[in-house]
Amino acid sequence: MHYEIMQSTLAEIKPLVNQYLKTLNGVSDDFWEGHILKAAFYEIRVGGSPVGYFAIYGNERITQFFILDEYLYLAQPVFKKALHDYAVKTAFVSTSDQLFLSLCMDFHKRIEMQAYFFFDSQNSDVRKPEFDRICISSVSADELGEVKSLTGDFFDFVTEADMNLKQTMLYKLCDHGEVLGFGIIEPNRLLTAYWAVGMITLEPYRRKGVGRSIQIHLANICRENGFIPISGCWYQNNNSKKTIESAGRYSKTRLLNVIFDEIEL
Repeated sequence: MHYEIMQSTLAEIKPLVNQYLKTLNGVSDDFWEGHILKAAFYEIRVGGSPVGYFAIYGNERITQFFILDEYLYLAQPVFKKALHDYAVKTAFVSTSDQLFLSLCMDFHKRIEMQAYFFFDSQNSDVRKPEFDRICISSVSADELGEVKSLTGDFFDFVTEADMNLKQTMLYKLCDHGEVLGFGIIEPNRLLTAYWAVGMITLEPYRRKGVGRSIQIHLANICRENGFIPISGCWYQNNNSKKTIESAGRYSKTRLLNVIFDEIEL
């Protein structure tokens, strides 16, 4: 069957995106979402009707691919053509995305482990945080410069505008007047039931339960607002992984960086 590919926008294909999100069987974090929201979108049409779409980030990385069930027979050839025509070199694909993952495997050259995604388990056996909730306070947009001066490039992506719009919420953990670490909550914009939680402990205070306490308290803030806390960390960051797990979250989803062979049609 003949199909065509047309450039589109997230707003124009939102009904397809909503259908796609329902196919995922795991969580993803704000890092994954960033590579979706900032991507270029392309609509797949058959007989003039939209039947699927894909997204390409930074002109070379495919970050989503979805097609309606009744057109799945087109999935592999359309995916191959997308890789070829748009000179796609890599993919960010979640292991919760069965179709996209399978298509990436069809054409992969090698796979690199990128990140863990953690889901909220509310494990009742989690020990109490080392620092009480009273040690946590919110950070205003006016304090962002000070936060960045203490944390290097960790919060480079955060802007005062994001904070004023509540798209990013920063917190600090203090003890006896000393700042020990910072936390961040970012409401997911695609999987809207979730808020992503992250943290950084200032180097002199590591291995004292600071990061774990931030994770626990910020997760409770998420729940109090009616949202499910999730987290993510680089696959190689074992210390961060241990901290998040000790706060009662677990991971059954990975983000993969798939590198493709050169595609010939």
